[in-house]
Amino acid sequence: MVLSKYIWDLYKESKHGKETIDFFEYHNVFWNDVKVINKYNPIYGKWIEKRDYESIMQQIGDSSLDRNPNNFDFKTFAEVRKEFETCLDEGIYFIFDNDEKGYVIDPKDYQSFLNLHIVISFYFYAIAYEYTFPYLFTYRFFDLNKIADTFNIELPKLPKKSDYRARCMYYIELCEVFYKFRIENNLTPNELCAFLYDFAPNYVNKEKTEIFKPTQAWFIGGLISEEERLEEVKFWQANPETKKGDILVHYETSPISAITHIWRAQTDGVVDPFFYYYANSYIGDGIEIPYITLKELESDEYFSKHPLIRKKFQGVNGWAISNDDYSHLLQLIRSKGFDTSVLPTLQAPEPPQGIELHNERDVEVKLLEYYLNQIGYSENKDFIRQLPIKAGRGNRIYPDYALHYDNKRGYEKAKILIEAKYHLKNNKEIEDAFKQARSYANLLESEKIILCDKYGLIIYLKKGSFDRYNYEKVYWNDLQNPDVYNKFVNILKK
Repeated sequence: MVLSKYIWDLYKESKHGKETIDFFEYHNVFWNDVKVINKYNPIYGKWIEKRDYESIMQQIGDSSLDRNPNNFDFKTFAEVRKEFETCLDEGIYFIFDNDEKGYVIDPKDYQSFLNLHIVISFYFYAIAYEYTFPYLFTYRFFDLNKIADTFNIELPKLPKKSDYRARCMYYIELCEVFYKFRIENNLTPNELCAFLYDFAPNYVNKEKTEIFKPTQAWFIGGLISEEERLEEVKFWQANPETKKGDILVHYETSPISAITHIWRAQTDGVVDPFFYYYANSYIGDGIEIPYITLKELESDEYFSKHPLIRKKFQGVNGWAISNDDYSHLLQLIRSKGFDTSVLPTLQAPEPPQGIELHNERDVEVKLLEYYLNQIGYSENKDFIRQLPIKAGRGNRIYPDYALHYDNKRGYEKAKILIEAKYHLKNNKEIEDAFKQARSYANLLESEKIILCDKYGLIIYLKKGSFDRYNYEKVYWNDLQNPDVYNKFVNILKK
């Protein structure tokens, strides 16, 4: 969806809307930045020491005056970008009376810059109010993606984990995206903040989605605080390839030094360039197990040879667990008298029996078209392959399959879009396929998007907008179950 001027105006004129917009006014944010953080990002706020934060902000402010005594007067976004890059590469510093520099952040110390990214964002909101915004999505990149999906905002391409400079620059890339969004929608800077942190979150789909059968297990690690033990769902470092429902085996580090819990991933793994460890998920459905200590694992015939155990769990977060690893771990848990039937087990989806699949066209013909024909749908009547759509100046794009379509030139529409791949190997490939299909769906006013590969289907239903995290998953073999098959048939209806 696009931002409705009518709905936005109603919000802007409401008592709550006026208070929120005023809350993000320049001077209010400048003097109450810790309060702003605690209100809109309490997960991060609980780690903030107010005195230390204000000390760092004061140092950055002093350095700003020393570096530019005439104050900043930015005329274009390019000038803001240049200043940001200057801070990155030359450091943030103040000048002593003897003309020596005292550095708050050293030149090209990108990791320190990244660790202070929230402080830096408030600093840039202070010096470049018209072009930037205070960044409050730390530990919440999942939410930023949902807002982007809901309002059809294309976020910048994510940088690689090892490229710390690009990860720092991602803030200014986001600023440019939302600066353009602000101008297009005639919002003031503080209205943009109110949109991001109050208005938009009320419009994203909050519907709880199904936790799927686990296809992979992963190790995660770290101590669980007393506060975290009370939380049903926790934010945790994870492998970016984690899928919703995956098994997470938790090793608590020293002084506990033992496997203590089995969790389930509540979301797909999310890459967050501002999160130091880069990727995370939300974990829940935890089951505490009899502790399996590091010493026990080192003395176990099977695990003593395991590379992670030999490394004493260094680099534990996001380490893939094989089926054999997990099966043997369950044996150790059973040996302590624990009923492992309450623990999740790994599932192995397979293509339908007796069908040879070698490429994308095999998936289309032997699986997708086979089931479309079984339902009674025929090509060029109920569905069409490679429906041409005009996109831009003379360009044409071709979705793999369009169902319940109108191919009248210039007025093309389709109720359902299907993108077929041979194998969607990882979360990035799934996300790329989703974005591609969503762009087609927006042009064709589609209500449903389906991605399929040799294992199964991922189904997205439009609920105001398409949400990359809100989907159903069906394996081809599941269609042998009449209930699953009939549900699939209903999804494919108009």
